[in-house]
Amino acid sequence: MSSALSNLLQSLRIVPLGHGKQGSKVMVVPSEKDRLKAAEILPEIALEEVAQHDSFDDCWVVIYDRVYDVTHFLREHPGGDDVIMDHAGRDATIAFHGTGHSRDAVEQMKHFLIGELPVQQRIFRTGKNKVLSSGIPE
Repeated sequence: MSSALSNLLQSLRIVPLGHGKQGSKVMVVPSEKDRLKAAEILPEIALEEVAQHDSFDDCWVVIYDRVYDVTHFLREHPGGDDVIMDHAGRDATIAFHGTGHSRDAVEQMKHFLIGELPVQQRIFRTGKNKVLSSGIPE
């Protein structure tokens, strides 16, 4: 199997059975995040829970009322890990918005999405305030 095809299958979580033998069956193994996204149901994670994840080994941030586990992204962040660590365990929306991230950066965020704030803790995606909710990445 070519490496490009292998990479594609890995990214889609499709694992060949029989280790690439001719005629092997293919089994789709969706990750937990993929299953959540497919159903468009995100678990609610309260700010109190987010606050417990504020270290280099376990780093969550809130951006536009969504919770992201960025632990494995810290070292890869183009702006440096300290920029994210300044907001570890807290809301980072203003810092994120203020730096003018690219569309690619916003797309990449989807890989780290693990939940959303409960309705009563949301600021940006309330549905009532169109000014605050316009332009929010989906």
